[in-house]
Amino acid sequence: MHLFAFLNRLKVQVSDDQRYIDVAYTPGSPDALYDICDVNGRIIKTGKINRDSMRVAVSDLLNSAYVFLVLDGDRIRTQRFTIHR
Repeated sequence: MHLFAFLNRLKVQVSDDQRYIDVAYTPGSPDALYDICDVNGRIIKTGKINRDSMRVAVSDLLNSAYVFLVLDGDRIRTQRFTIHR
């Protein structure tokens, strides 16, 4: 394990009302992007990561499992989350 691996740790948490996900990730490059994909790999949403924590609206997503994917230079991070309404 690299000494600084914790700096790029990804944490995704669904809000209690299931309308948002709170994302904690420290981007390593100015061009860091995220995708929200369904379990079949289709990209549902995409956006830019430009700060250490952010909130993404997911009220338009159906009840299902999803993958939050970070593309950050040569790094890729993923975390699954599920919407239950």
